[in-house]
Amino acid sequence: MTDQAEKKHSAFWGVMVIAGTVIGGGMFALPVDLAGAWFFWGAFILIIAWFSMLHSGLLLLEANLNYPVGSSFNTITKDLIGNTWNIISGITVAFVLYILTYAYISANGAIISETISMNLGYHANPRIVGICTAIFVASVLWISSLAASRITSLFLGLKIISFVIVFGSFFFQVDYSILRDATSTTAGTSYFPYIFMALPVCLASFGFHGNIPSLIICYGKRKDKLIKSVVFGSLLALVIYLFWLYCTMGNIPRESFKAI
Repeated sequence: MTDQAEKKHSAFWGVMVIAGTVIGGGMFALPVDLAGAWFFWGAFILIIAWFSMLHSGLLLLEANLNYPVGSSFNTITKDLIGNTWNIISGITVAFVLYILTYAYISANGAIISETISMNLGYHANPRIVGICTAIFVASVLWISSLAASRITSLFLGLKIISFVIVFGSFFFQVDYSILRDATSTTAGTSYFPYIFMALPVCLASFGFHGNIPSLIICYGKRKDKLIKSVVFGSLLALVIYLFWLYCTMGNIPRESFKAI
């Protein structure tokens, strides 16, 4: 079973799974959350957050590799830190995954429903659309992990292409005086206090750790593929985040983010 998984899955699929998990609708809030720190400090915070979350992910991967393939967070935490902390860890992981699942289902339902209404003139119930989307995703996961990784790669590719098409023109219109915050009335003020406000958001923007046990099921204990998936998947997300930050903060003055 493990040998078949290793043959079926290349490192590319793992990269797409990690990047697809990390990059989401929340990235559109990054420029707003980082507006106080602005571009250079914001980029610095993102890089630090990526570096921290990457290494915590690699440490989690190393811990997983010392257990049989298919071992869950519950198995690992119970063995390493005892039953009490395992219960606390299980509650926090379940809470985070529930919030993320709820957010994506409700957001998908609203977006798809609005798209149908705008293009077809038919009003679809957002709740029903969200449930149908969840059933579709669950069906793909039920079929196989390979099908899930391919669907993820397809949608991530479409997301990147549409992102470049829509926002690529901003790249060539960047005003460096805006990017340096030289034209703002608040120019020269300290950006440092805003770092601590933005740091939790940036750390949450690189949350891929829940995928690591699933990657080990896909690849077995092939450390080379697992490490490539984690490193290059999170790095791809960082590059897209920095590109997005550069385009928005190079076109929209810092003061304008107050209204946003």
